[in-house]
Amino acid sequence: MYQISLSTMWAKGRFSNMAKFVATTRGLGFSHVEANASVSPQGLNELIQTSIPISSIHCPCPAVLSSKGIPIANLSPSSIEKSEREEAVNFARRTISLARKVGAGAVILHMGEVPIDLGLEVELRQLYQQNLTQTERYKQVKEQLIYQRASQASPYLEAARKSLEELSQYSQEQGIMLGLETRFYFHEIPNIEEMEDLLNEMKGRPVGYWHDVGHAEVQQQLGFASHEEWLSRFSHRMIGIHLHDVIGISDHRPPGKGNMNWEMVAKHLPCRATRVCEIAEWNEEKQIQGVVNFLREKEVTN
Repeated sequence: MYQISLSTMWAKGRFSNMAKFVATTRGLGFSHVEANASVSPQGLNELIQTSIPISSIHCPCPAVLSSKGIPIANLSPSSIEKSEREEAVNFARRTISLARKVGAGAVILHMGEVPIDLGLEVELRQLYQQNLTQTERYKQVKEQLIYQRASQASPYLEAARKSLEELSQYSQEQGIMLGLETRFYFHEIPNIEEMEDLLNEMKGRPVGYWHDVGHAEVQQQLGFASHEEWLSRFSHRMIGIHLHDVIGISDHRPPGKGNMNWEMVAKHLPCRATRVCEIAEWNEEKQIQGVVNFLREKEVTN
């Protein structure tokens, strides 16, 4: 039987301590948890003390402040500012060390972003919400977004490569797999072509693909790479998957509460992949009841 985890994303602001989260998690039928990037140092200690198995850790974890006083999750491993990139890598190393300490098998990485005019994607998503995807304006905004990203990506991709090279060496020493995650926003690294390049460059290293069903589905809804293309291209390199449902371009809903094509997901899902439900904190407990059985019925897990 596959293990199935619940991300501590759902615990945010919901429980007074992680022991209560773990008790609820087990009651909902989950066997493991994933430590999310929003877990505080105290929450992480509480989680470890519960002794529930930690399948994976979403980098960076725990949530602390950087040397600049900003959340470490805001540091980018693709930054062309040397100090920021190095600090992002150092915190990622700490997360890898944590994974080894608690017996987690993988660390999920966000590789950064290309800094473009974010107003373009805001407008694109607003047009989508207004059912204006077939308009000339939608086409124009999408083309501008693609052009801006392509024209500015090079130095940020190079910085991301450097960070991944350093982290892969460290993860090899620690015996921890790194999972490069499908991203939610178009300006984030990697897009589908960059994912292929990074994975090819990391052959022989402990680096694999971490599929996020919601992120891939939203990218498809907006008219970028298809969800199934992500799966078919990288299923042979997949080490884990974030499972959640989507309505339109709103994700992180409990599986079964949206429009996800779960049969398509199951078709491409390798047995070895770690399965994690990444459900946002605004979902009520009653909406999560039955999720594990639903995923078994869809043959996403067993």
